[in-house]
Amino acid sequence: MIMSNGTQDSDARREVENVRKDATFSVLHLPREKWPHMSYLEIGDRVEIVGEIAGQFRSKIGVVTTTREVSPRRKFTVRLADGTESDFWDFQLQIPPIIFADMIVDTDVSLVPGLGGSTFTHQMRFISREFDIHLNLTESGNEKSLYGQLTANGIAPESSLITLQFQGEQCVTTATDSCGVFEVHQVPSGNAVLEILVPSRRIVVTFDVIPCLRPPQSMRTRTSPR
Repeated sequence: MIMSNGTQDSDARREVENVRKDATFSVLHLPREKWPHMSYLEIGDRVEIVGEIAGQFRSKIGVVTTTREVSPRRKFTVRLADGTESDFWDFQLQIPPIIFADMIVDTDVSLVPGLGGSTFTHQMRFISREFDIHLNLTESGNEKSLYGQLTANGIAPESSLITLQFQGEQCVTTATDSCGVFEVHQVPSGNAVLEILVPSRRIVVTFDVIPCLRPPQSMRTRTSPR
Protein backbone atom coordinates (compact mmCIF):
# COMPACT_ATOMS: atom_id res chain seq x y z
CA MET A 1 0.00 0.00 0.00
CA ILE A 2 1.23 3.44 -0.87
CA MET A 3 0.77 5.97 1.91
CA SER A 4 0.16 9.58 0.85
CA ASN A 5 2.01 12.44 2.43
CA GLY A 6 -0.44 14.82 4.09
CA THR A 7 1.79 17.87 3.61
CA GLN A 8 2.26 17.17 -0.08
CA ASP A 9 -1.51 16.68 -0.56
CA SER A 10 -2.20 19.99 1.18
CA ASP A 11 0.34 21.78 -1.00
CA ALA A 12 -1.16 20.21 -4.11
CA ARG A 13 -4.67 21.34 -3.14
CA ARG A 14 -3.46 24.90 -2.53
CA GLU A 15 -1.72 24.92 -5.91
CA VAL A 16 -4.90 23.75 -7.67
CA GLU A 17 -6.92 26.40 -5.83
CA ASN A 18 -4.44 29.11 -6.89
CA VAL A 19 -4.67 27.98 -10.51
CA ARG A 20 -8.46 28.23 -10.35
CA LYS A 21 -8.28 31.72 -8.85
CA ASP A 22 -5.84 32.84 -11.55
CA ALA A 23 -8.08 31.43 -14.27
CA THR A 24 -11.14 33.16 -12.81
CA PHE A 25 -9.25 36.47 -12.60
CA SER A 26 -8.12 36.14 -16.24
CA VAL A 27 -11.64 35.46 -17.49
CA LEU A 28 -13.23 38.33 -15.57
CA HIS A 29 -10.67 40.78 -16.93
CA LEU A 30 -11.24 39.82 -20.55
CA PRO A 31 -13.50 42.03 -22.69
CA ARG A 32 -17.11 40.94 -22.15
CA GLU A 33 -17.45 39.54 -25.66
CA LYS A 34 -14.61 37.08 -24.91
CA TRP A 35 -16.05 35.60 -21.72
CA PRO A 36 -16.49 31.86 -22.41
CA HIS A 37 -19.88 30.23 -21.87
CA MET A 38 -21.33 33.25 -20.05
CA SER A 39 -24.43 35.34 -20.75
CA TYR A 40 -22.53 38.60 -21.05
CA LEU A 41 -25.13 40.50 -23.09
CA GLU A 42 -26.92 43.52 -21.66
CA ILE A 43 -29.77 45.80 -22.69
CA GLY A 44 -28.55 48.20 -25.37
CA ASP A 45 -25.90 45.85 -26.79
CA ARG A 46 -25.78 45.65 -30.58
CA VAL A 47 -25.75 42.00 -31.61
CA GLU A 48 -25.74 39.61 -34.55
CA ILE A 49 -27.93 36.51 -34.91
CA VAL A 50 -25.81 33.40 -35.42
CA GLY A 51 -26.41 29.74 -36.12
CA GLU A 52 -29.14 28.04 -38.14
CA ILE A 53 -31.83 30.39 -36.85
CA ALA A 54 -30.17 33.35 -38.62
CA GLY A 55 -31.56 32.15 -41.95
CA GLN A 56 -35.11 32.73 -40.71
CA PHE A 57 -34.68 36.51 -40.47
CA ARG A 58 -34.31 39.14 -43.17
CA SER A 59 -32.21 41.32 -40.86
CA LYS A 60 -29.49 39.58 -38.86
CA ILE A 61 -28.43 42.43 -36.58
CA GLY A 62 -30.23 44.36 -33.88
CA VAL A 63 -30.29 45.88 -30.40
CA VAL A 64 -31.05 44.01 -27.16
CA THR A 65 -34.17 45.60 -25.60
CA THR A 66 -35.00 43.21 -22.72
CA THR A 67 -33.45 40.22 -20.93
CA ARG A 68 -34.91 37.55 -18.66
CA GLU A 69 -33.78 34.41 -16.91
CA VAL A 70 -35.20 31.14 -18.23
CA SER A 71 -33.26 28.58 -16.19
CA PRO A 72 -30.60 27.53 -16.87
CA ARG A 73 -30.08 30.12 -19.66
CA ARG A 74 -31.03 33.68 -20.47
CA LYS A 75 -33.37 34.88 -23.20
CA PHE A 76 -33.15 38.22 -25.00
CA THR A 77 -35.60 40.32 -26.96
CA VAL A 78 -33.85 41.98 -29.90
CA ARG A 79 -35.17 44.82 -32.05
CA LEU A 80 -33.75 44.08 -35.49
CA ALA A 81 -32.51 46.69 -37.96
CA ASP A 82 -35.67 46.27 -40.07
CA GLY A 83 -37.84 47.26 -37.09
CA THR A 84 -39.12 43.80 -36.15
CA GLU A 85 -38.60 42.21 -32.72
CA SER A 86 -37.94 38.62 -31.76
CA ASP A 87 -36.70 36.51 -28.83
CA PHE A 88 -33.39 34.63 -28.83
CA TRP A 89 -31.39 32.43 -26.49
CA ASP A 90 -27.96 33.64 -25.44
CA PHE A 91 -26.16 31.12 -27.69
CA GLN A 92 -28.01 32.49 -30.74
CA LEU A 93 -26.47 35.95 -30.38
CA GLN A 94 -22.97 37.37 -30.50
CA ILE A 95 -21.21 40.73 -30.52
CA PRO A 96 -19.03 40.83 -33.67
CA PRO A 97 -15.36 41.82 -33.38
CA ILE A 98 -14.28 45.44 -33.84
CA ILE A 99 -12.47 46.66 -36.94
CA PHE A 100 -11.25 50.27 -36.98
CA ALA A 101 -11.71 52.30 -40.15
CA ASP A 102 -8.94 54.48 -41.58
CA MET A 103 -9.58 58.13 -42.42
CA ILE A 104 -8.49 59.07 -45.95
CA VAL A 105 -10.29 62.44 -46.37
CA ASP A 106 -10.70 65.17 -43.77
CA THR A 107 -11.60 68.56 -45.19
CA ASP A 108 -11.47 71.88 -43.39
CA VAL A 109 -14.71 73.32 -42.11
CA SER A 110 -16.14 75.59 -44.80
CA LEU A 111 -18.76 78.30 -44.94
CA VAL A 112 -21.67 77.78 -47.32
CA PRO A 113 -24.09 80.72 -47.57
CA GLY A 114 -27.80 79.89 -47.85
CA LEU A 115 -31.25 81.41 -47.60
CA GLY A 116 -31.67 80.26 -44.01
CA GLY A 117 -28.31 81.60 -42.91
CA SER A 118 -24.82 80.15 -43.02
CA THR A 119 -24.13 76.42 -42.86
CA PHE A 120 -20.73 75.08 -41.85
CA THR A 121 -19.74 71.70 -43.26
CA HIS A 122 -17.00 69.21 -42.52
CA GLN A 123 -16.54 66.27 -44.86
CA MET A 124 -14.77 63.03 -43.94
CA ARG A 125 -14.21 59.70 -45.63
CA PHE A 126 -13.14 56.40 -44.04
CA ILE A 127 -12.38 52.97 -45.45
CA SER A 128 -12.36 49.53 -43.82
CA ARG A 129 -11.60 46.67 -46.20
CA GLU A 130 -14.46 46.66 -48.73
CA PHE A 131 -16.48 49.27 -46.82
CA ASP A 132 -16.48 52.95 -47.75
CA ILE A 133 -17.91 55.47 -45.27
CA HIS A 134 -18.71 59.08 -46.22
CA LEU A 135 -19.59 61.51 -43.42
CA ASN A 136 -20.79 65.09 -43.67
CA LEU A 137 -21.00 67.02 -40.40
CA THR A 138 -22.99 70.25 -40.71
CA GLU A 139 -23.74 73.09 -38.32
CA SER A 140 -26.56 75.52 -38.96
CA GLY A 141 -27.46 77.93 -36.21
CA ASN A 142 -26.96 76.07 -32.95
CA GLU A 143 -27.69 72.59 -34.31
CA LYS A 144 -25.16 70.10 -35.62
CA SER A 145 -26.22 67.17 -37.83
CA LEU A 146 -24.35 64.17 -39.16
CA TYR A 147 -25.16 62.72 -42.58
CA GLY A 148 -23.49 59.55 -43.80
CA GLN A 149 -23.50 56.81 -46.39
CA LEU A 150 -22.10 53.29 -46.17
CA THR A 151 -21.24 51.19 -49.22
CA ALA A 152 -19.43 47.90 -49.71
CA ASN A 153 -17.63 47.55 -53.05
CA GLY A 154 -19.80 50.40 -54.32
CA ILE A 155 -23.10 48.79 -53.27
CA ALA A 156 -25.20 49.59 -50.21
CA PRO A 157 -25.23 46.59 -47.85
CA GLU A 158 -28.33 45.32 -46.10
CA SER A 159 -29.63 47.55 -43.31
CA SER A 160 -26.83 48.37 -40.90
CA LEU A 161 -27.01 49.73 -37.37
CA ILE A 162 -25.37 53.09 -36.72
CA THR A 163 -24.55 54.03 -33.11
CA LEU A 164 -23.05 57.39 -32.18
CA GLN A 165 -21.29 57.64 -28.81
CA PHE A 166 -19.60 60.44 -26.87
CA GLN A 167 -17.30 59.93 -23.89
CA GLY A 168 -18.40 56.30 -23.71
CA GLU A 169 -22.10 57.19 -23.52
CA GLN A 170 -24.49 56.13 -26.26
CA CYS A 171 -26.06 59.14 -27.99
CA VAL A 172 -28.34 57.50 -30.55
CA THR A 173 -28.76 54.32 -32.59
CA THR A 174 -30.34 54.36 -36.04
CA ALA A 175 -30.35 52.23 -39.19
CA THR A 176 -29.24 52.87 -42.76
CA ASP A 177 -31.83 52.91 -45.53
CA SER A 178 -31.76 50.87 -48.74
CA CYS A 179 -29.13 53.23 -50.18
CA GLY A 180 -26.87 52.94 -47.12
CA VAL A 181 -27.74 56.49 -46.03
CA PHE A 182 -28.28 57.61 -42.43
CA GLU A 183 -28.58 60.86 -40.50
CA VAL A 184 -28.33 61.96 -36.88
CA HIS A 185 -29.49 65.35 -35.61
CA GLN A 186 -28.70 67.38 -32.50
CA VAL A 187 -25.15 66.03 -32.40
CA PRO A 188 -23.22 67.24 -29.31
CA SER A 189 -19.62 68.42 -29.35
CA GLY A 190 -16.80 66.16 -28.19
CA ASN A 191 -14.85 63.06 -29.13
CA ALA A 192 -17.21 60.97 -31.26
CA VAL A 193 -17.17 57.21 -31.78
CA LEU A 194 -19.35 55.98 -34.63
CA GLU A 195 -20.05 52.24 -34.60
CA ILE A 196 -21.38 50.62 -37.78
CA LEU A 197 -22.73 47.13 -37.13
CA VAL A 198 -22.95 44.79 -40.12
CA PRO A 199 -23.08 40.99 -40.10
CA SER A 200 -19.78 39.54 -38.83
CA ARG A 201 -18.15 42.84 -37.80
CA ARG A 202 -18.36 46.19 -36.04
CA ILE A 203 -16.70 49.01 -37.95
CA VAL A 204 -15.57 51.82 -35.65
CA VAL A 205 -14.91 55.38 -36.81
CA THR A 206 -13.51 58.08 -34.51
CA PHE A 207 -13.54 61.85 -35.07
CA ASP A 208 -13.93 65.12 -33.19
CA VAL A 209 -17.04 67.28 -33.22
CA ILE A 210 -16.04 70.85 -32.40
CA PRO A 211 -17.99 74.10 -32.62
CA CYS A 212 -17.42 75.64 -36.03
CA LEU A 213 -15.59 78.96 -36.03
CA ARG A 214 -17.67 81.79 -37.47
CA PRO A 215 -16.08 84.88 -39.04
CA PRO A 216 -15.79 88.00 -36.86
CA GLN A 217 -18.78 90.34 -36.87
CA SER A 218 -16.76 92.97 -38.80
CA MET A 219 -16.26 90.48 -41.66
CA ARG A 220 -19.95 89.52 -41.99
CA THR A 221 -22.05 91.07 -44.71
CA ARG A 222 -23.86 94.14 -43.49
CA THR A 223 -27.00 95.67 -44.91
CA SER A 224 -26.68 99.40 -45.66
CA PRO A 225 -29.23 101.52 -43.80
CA ARG A 226 -31.92 103.04 -45.97
